[in-house]
Amino acid sequence: MIYPGQILLRVDMSSGKIEEEELSDSIVEKFIGGKGLATYFLYREVKPKIDPLSPENRLFVFSGPLAFVYPTFTRTVVASKSPLTGLYCDSNAGGSFAIELRRAGYIGIAIEGKSDSMKCLEITREGSRLVDCEHLRGKTTYEVGEYFKDYSVLTIGPAGENLVKFANIQIDLRENPVTRPGVAGRGGLGAVMGSKNLKAVVVKGWLRVDELSKGVDKGLQKELINKYLKILMEDVAPGIGVGGNLPVLRVAAESKILPVKNFQQGSHEKWPELADDAWGRITVKRIACPTCPLKCGTTVVENGSSTERIEYETVALNGSNLLIFDRKSLIKINTILNALGMDSITMGNIGAVLMELSEKGVLEEYKLQWGDVEGYVKLIYEVAYRRGIGELLAEGLAKASKTLKAEDTVLHVKGLEIPAYDPRGVVGMALAYATADRGGDHLRAWTVAAEVSSKLTMEELVNLTKYLQDRNAALWSLVACDNIPGNSVKPPDEIIRTYIEMLNTIGFNYDLDKFLKTGERIYNLSRLFNVREGVNRKDDSLPPRFHQRREDTGWMVAKEDFEKMLDAYYAERGWDSNGVPLKETLERIGLSSLI
Repeated sequence: MIYPGQILLRVDMSSGKIEEEELSDSIVEKFIGGKGLATYFLYREVKPKIDPLSPENRLFVFSGPLAFVYPTFTRTVVASKSPLTGLYCDSNAGGSFAIELRRAGYIGIAIEGKSDSMKCLEITREGSRLVDCEHLRGKTTYEVGEYFKDYSVLTIGPAGENLVKFANIQIDLRENPVTRPGVAGRGGLGAVMGSKNLKAVVVKGWLRVDELSKGVDKGLQKELINKYLKILMEDVAPGIGVGGNLPVLRVAAESKILPVKNFQQGSHEKWPELADDAWGRITVKRIACPTCPLKCGTTVVENGSSTERIEYETVALNGSNLLIFDRKSLIKINTILNALGMDSITMGNIGAVLMELSEKGVLEEYKLQWGDVEGYVKLIYEVAYRRGIGELLAEGLAKASKTLKAEDTVLHVKGLEIPAYDPRGVVGMALAYATADRGGDHLRAWTVAAEVSSKLTMEELVNLTKYLQDRNAALWSLVACDNIPGNSVKPPDEIIRTYIEMLNTIGFNYDLDKFLKTGERIYNLSRLFNVREGVNRKDDSLPPRFHQRREDTGWMVAKEDFEKMLDAYYAERGWDSNGVPLKETLERIGLSSLI
């Protein structure tokens, strides 16, 4: 073993069989943990063209090798074939689950099959078992968190049970949480759990930190921890601000890339009502993930209403995008979405489409006006429980748009709805959205910070996008937190070098080039998964709206320029003109033996 606990727990929901598999050093050396191992097993074990909600699909849950050994590596990667897109999907979340899973002696869990009744997977010192959880059917994520108060809890809400195709997975969400809750928000992975009749995975670890760091030079470990904590407090803490990435709203509004009225505009005079200082005035508690000194979890209260972990994407897409500028209303919306287990990005996009169609008079039987909080909350419940128009919208906007005759109004890439940055003002995000391995996504390559501070050439945008995609794929295999390099007031180079030093203390032999090559290997493997499902150049595209001039600025992403940028990206990646990795590329990054 390269590191202790290099073990995968395999769970067959159909038979109830649970067994352990020790992972080979050769696979771990190539893919580390987290996103890397999840991508490897997805490619190897999920057959092409299967129904994502069938028993044949598999759900993978991975921690990383540095969890509990070093501070801040608390994120959990959940991965499967997405029911929303039909493609590769991984989503990661904070909280205590990753640490508790490692303390239970596992690096990951692989779940297949389907139970005849609702079950929970319980992992304790006494062993791992599937327990009856029919009494939790229909319960919210808060209620499940309260029920398993002594465990770390990975759970779905009613939306996941009802197979809403953008249902999410919540970690440690409960009343008055002590540590920051997490959410694996995108791609409908909660529906995959629901399709298997798995309500929750609960774990209570027992291994000590010294048992997970056997063979590690204790002096060097202490030295690296102290150096890292100093970097966090001096370089990262100032950038965290009020938490929840809420400072980004000011950047987006001032740069005119804030979603307003379904991305028809890029700013609004009322945006200060949703800015970080406005939320800061009603913040009552800041909490962190275990082992992390950065309190980025924000609990806010206004006029008696409170909510946990409110974040920029939720505020922008359910706030300015819908012309809702009342913070108390957004507190209510955030709590409902969390409780039901629904992706706030997709739901905000759905609300905006219905409001725009209502304004245009396209929807005769259903009306939803801009800023209508009560109507929007009603819609959320209709979608979560698949009632009325919610039955259609629970399938996601890509599918619903055909029935609604609104293909030019919906904003998605490969079936995944667009996050809260208008790429007509930050063109690098156009390429990032189009080439993200899970569809319209901002986290694979967030070019916004670089673009709002300087004018980049097309070549620079292409190189930046590829670099960030590869770097993040490698970081999410540790599993490192986005908020740390993303909020550093200095270039995060020293942070990444420190991570590599930490990795080498537990048995790896990495330098920066090898680390980034690992990320490139992982990103190409997720691309191969999608190519196998039929993805090619035509899918690496933008919604029509982004090729049209915006009414407030006149900005647009010209199709010709976008295609040139895509050509340059493919060349930089070593892919052919249709977006398929070349044989020599696969040989160079060590993937040819897998294909």
